[in-house]
Amino acid sequence: MYKCFLLEAGSKSDYNGTTATTTLTELERTTKLVQQLESVEHEYESIINKLPRDCSQIERMRTAGTANQPGDGGLYLIAPAEQHHPLMTQCFGEWTTVQRRQDGTVDFNRSWEEYAQGFGTPAGEFWIGNQALHHLTQDNCSRLRIVMQDIYDNTWYADYATFRIASRDAGFRLELGGYGGNASDAFEYQNHMQFSAIDVDRDISNTHCAGNYEGGWWFSHCQHANLNGRYNLGLTWFDASRNEWIAVKSSHMMIARRPECDARVTEQQQQAPVEQQTQVTSGLGAAVGPSTPGADTTRSQHGTTTPPTFS
Repeated sequence: MYKCFLLEAGSKSDYNGTTATTTLTELERTTKLVQQLESVEHEYESIINKLPRDCSQIERMRTAGTANQPGDGGLYLIAPAEQHHPLMTQCFGEWTTVQRRQDGTVDFNRSWEEYAQGFGTPAGEFWIGNQALHHLTQDNCSRLRIVMQDIYDNTWYADYATFRIASRDAGFRLELGGYGGNASDAFEYQNHMQFSAIDVDRDISNTHCAGNYEGGWWFSHCQHANLNGRYNLGLTWFDASRNEWIAVKSSHMMIARRPECDARVTEQQQQAPVEQQTQVTSGLGAAVGPSTPGADTTRSQHGTTTPPTFS
């Protein structure tokens, strides 16, 4: 009986020792894993911080000779300020593509969260995402260009000297001004509105505009412009000068930095090393041409894209 007690006590002691050793080993592994993850996170942040913030910065790098072969229609990884993950977009000189409709291959009747994150492909039908739009425009230094083609192959454009999208908490509210172009200032009707989608109604109409017209947009009472609506005759823009609706066949929305804001760019941003810039060459020879046929994408001596000319 005494011997049995000793054997049981010995077994219990061995068991406890093994458990302590196992626990210590797991703790060491966890600690090492956390350290490795912290190292990877630090490297990741370092890479993100070295990426260009938008196509305007890429164009400045090209002009300064620190970037080569930018090319209209090239695909690039960019990292908008304070956004902790990169995204891909298509550059046309200094202009960053944020929206494109051209053939109805991508469904734009999506949820508010899908519009926040973005969807589609940068060289095809595309929405860059409201979160990215906020980060790209939050310093209030952005301008907007919209180039459209109607079902009769006429080309229209609308430029806005100021363009800013508020934060998620503010409903991605639209702020724009300084219209110029030949398409009439239809977007002003939706100015200062929060973003609505099929599952989130933030318009000021008695009806659910996003539900009725489909597609996420800054609806008011409901719309004078909607470039994210149903593709077949759902893309519309109101031409006040003719008191007629433009039946839009293709649209291309792009943003660029305002020239007066360039002075705020730091020396480090201007001299970002070319090896940190990631370019993905595209087999699609797109500029505003394939997306919106008829638009003139002639580049000025300062690398900007001039407004299309019309007869």
